[in-house]
Amino acid sequence: MNKRTKPLIGITTDFKDKHNSIEEAYSKAVAGYGGIPVLIPTVENQTDYLITIIDRIDGLLIPGSRDMDPKHYKEGPHPKLNPMNKERTAAEYIVLESALEKNIPVLGICGGMQFINVFFGGSLYQDIQDLVENPLIHEKGTVHPVKISEGSKLLRIVGKSEFSVNSYHHQAVNKIGGSLRANAHSSDGLVEGLESEEHSLLAVQWHPELEDSEISKKIFESFIIKCSQK
Repeated sequence: MNKRTKPLIGITTDFKDKHNSIEEAYSKAVAGYGGIPVLIPTVENQTDYLITIIDRIDGLLIPGSRDMDPKHYKEGPHPKLNPMNKERTAAEYIVLESALEKNIPVLGICGGMQFINVFFGGSLYQDIQDLVENPLIHEKGTVHPVKISEGSKLLRIVGKSEFSVNSYHHQAVNKIGGSLRANAHSSDGLVEGLESEEHSLLAVQWHPELEDSEISKKIFESFIIKCSQK
């Protein structure tokens, strides 16, 4: 794939201390698997600006590092909530809505998957250890197995029905959003992946950008190929 045919992959960013930023692993993974990463700044009340960016990209990656305000799924805040910048949430709502309207492939990772679920009308467990019965440890890079659902897009991509993943999250999908389906679960029953039959959308709860594995390679390469065909 030469430079002229590499797809542009927009990556949403956080806004902290007057800076737009995101962990470099996301952009390195996109570049390493054949895409050109483009960081999308968090800008509030700039709908036209954000839609113009979406018009020019070939794919959208929504990364993690978030605890969404639970008002978006009609709950009050849990004591362990780590509030995310509200401007980021507002910008990502605009960006994701525009990407879906234009049928741009979307990949959500960790908190990005949780955001996608809430966008589609779902809800979250605000803290796994407090709100889920007999949960696994899902924080600080803990490794645990996931089982992939039969007939899912994810199974067709990775070609394996069970493998181990890394976990860096204290929240998880509770009610699944409309038009989404779970494609992976951990042994404690928590959702580890989502996909849509209506949209070119895949989301995983773990961090494939942090692993140099065959599973990560297949996830990113499948995403980049879809983006290059847009």
